[in-house]
Amino acid sequence: MKRSSLSNILLTGIVIYFIAGYILFPLYSVLKESFTGEGHLFSFEAYKNLLTGSSAEAVINSILLSVLTVTGSGITGVYFAYIFHYHRIPFRSFFSSLLLIPLATPPLIGVVAFLFLLNENGLLAKLLTMLFGMNAAMFRFDGWTAIIIIHIYSFYAMFYLFVSSALKKTDMNLIDASYSMGAGRSRTFIKVILPQLIPSIIGASLITFMASMASFSAPFIFGGSVKFLSTEIYYAKINGDNSFASSLSVLLTVISVIFLAMLRWYRSHKILEVRYKGSPKTINDLSNRSINYFSTGMIMIFSFLIILPVMTLLFMSLIPEGSLMRNFIKEPFTIANYTKVFSDSQFFIPFRNSIEMSVIAVLITLIIGVISSYLIAKKKIRGKNLLESILSLPYGIPGTVIALSLILSFNTPTLFTAFISIVGTFWILPLAYAIRNLPVLTQSSIAGFNAIDPSLEEASRTLGASEIITFRKIIVPLIFPSVFNGALLVFINSVGEFVSTVLLYSYSTKTISVEIYSQIRMYNTGAAAAYGILLFLMVMIIVYFSRRTMDKSVGVV
Repeated sequence: MKRSSLSNILLTGIVIYFIAGYILFPLYSVLKESFTGEGHLFSFEAYKNLLTGSSAEAVINSILLSVLTVTGSGITGVYFAYIFHYHRIPFRSFFSSLLLIPLATPPLIGVVAFLFLLNENGLLAKLLTMLFGMNAAMFRFDGWTAIIIIHIYSFYAMFYLFVSSALKKTDMNLIDASYSMGAGRSRTFIKVILPQLIPSIIGASLITFMASMASFSAPFIFGGSVKFLSTEIYYAKINGDNSFASSLSVLLTVISVIFLAMLRWYRSHKILEVRYKGSPKTINDLSNRSINYFSTGMIMIFSFLIILPVMTLLFMSLIPEGSLMRNFIKEPFTIANYTKVFSDSQFFIPFRNSIEMSVIAVLITLIIGVISSYLIAKKKIRGKNLLESILSLPYGIPGTVIALSLILSFNTPTLFTAFISIVGTFWILPLAYAIRNLPVLTQSSIAGFNAIDPSLEEASRTLGASEIITFRKIIVPLIFPSVFNGALLVFINSVGEFVSTVLLYSYSTKTISVEIYSQIRMYNTGAAAAYGILLFLMVMIIVYFSRRTMDKSVGVV
């Protein structure tokens, strides 16, 4: 047997082992538990309960929330992408970077910031009460309104990125022809520009719908009596009803996977793809000076609203604890909250846990993701499409479901856990993060492999280089940017992860996101804000220096 064939078998075996043990087996455990009734007998009772009462309400609410999120995020993201592309905006790069802040902000941080800003006991309510004597009860920020606003804040950037990329490829000849035939701006946008954006809008809509269905932090903190699938799974598990929690998980997973399948089908068929021959143009005289002024004003206002939650978090961390109950305007700024946090002997434990778990998750996804993408993109193996589909599956599985599946699968010793139980231990958390983020690194690595010109590898082999040397000297430098970007996203997603963590952590494995939530529950708003700012700064610093490091590495290559 050739050495290359043996290595392919070995690499394929590693990937299959991971898929079988940590994706398919946990999902099977959830499915099995959903059909388990009293006395561990086979039963449909849990599924019967799905059709009645609060469960049916949770399903309807989750779908409605996702539809409203897609609509609001789509309108917002498309509008600002259009403004940036076709209008003359000063400090374009600066404002464009501000609009992407929600993408790099851990979800819980955004939710906590809105809690401090818009709640009836929040900064805005207290400020207006002090200045104008308004009733704080008027500013009750919870339920549907709160969740939708937070979702739009969190997800509009997805549409902004997708549509911005599409606008760079729009055919300006068609637009100029539309104007020359007497069409106005609105008609040109609807009839000419919008059809060229439809593929990107569909892709962003499918991703946003899945993310909204799986959303946990905002419904958990602001939902109140409003029921959603993600929170109902959590409460069912906490109450010890594993069968009902599993049936809810199966339902939520099926809905998410259907949309994941639609996204994959859409991408593979490139449905509604618009082909053009004209040259794209970034800025064109599509607007007069007054419209440009108006657009610039809108960008400035929206950018302020984007950074306002983070500014609120910073402000809350710099005022004395309990200042909102007094005349906080007269209160001097202080670092007491940071002193309190740093003086706590337990302070570094959540940060250390979060960083260590995130690094381990990155290492796991690097090993499995790069091997998988190499087999899919560069090797002729049977079932590669099925392999890619299964590896993409965790993207459509909500974090609450992943957490529940690991609890049900590994609360007893198994072959996949070296015959020990890992529930309640340190290792179950990075495993959950790795499973959840595996599609991110796999897809970015596949894109990197597919971008390599095959002639480079052929030239290397022609010159006598072995497959290993070719991979190390030719392929690795070329795929490094794609793999690095994927690994960076995995780390960012993991370090502030809350959805899976809240079900899986123990006292000794408490992470920074859990610590923030714990401080809020104890009404230590200043400490919670300080933790939030430290986490936000840590993510921003890592992103900044990582990007600089990658740019230098790419420059050397």
